[in-house]
Amino acid sequence: MNKTWIGSLLLIVFTVVSMTGVKAAEQAERSEAPAAPAAGDTEVKRVTGQLTHIEGWHYTIKDSRGEEVSFGVTQATQDPDKVKEGDHIVAMVGEDRIARVIKNMKKKS
Repeated sequence: MNKTWIGSLLLIVFTVVSMTGVKAAEQAERSEAPAAPAAGDTEVKRVTGQLTHIEGWHYTIKDSRGEEVSFGVTQATQDPDKVKEGDHIVAMVGEDRIARVIKNMKKKS
């Protein structure tokens, strides 16, 4: 009976350790930049506003209504390096919340 109990305990410990490793791998995968957008993406929305925050591949802007809009960029995004925090930008963002194009625009006076 003791061998059965020890075997069951080892199986439970192995299962818990395995699941912890899988969850850590999933979290690491999520922290990387998203994959390139799908070619069949047809819904693209134009988003304009002031770029308030850049953190890695994640961009946040404040639109004309004062609402924050967040989206990601990938290697496929056109011109992400030509903007910086504080710039007024226009971005074409797909259904997957990934920018296809980001352009710096001059603020109208």
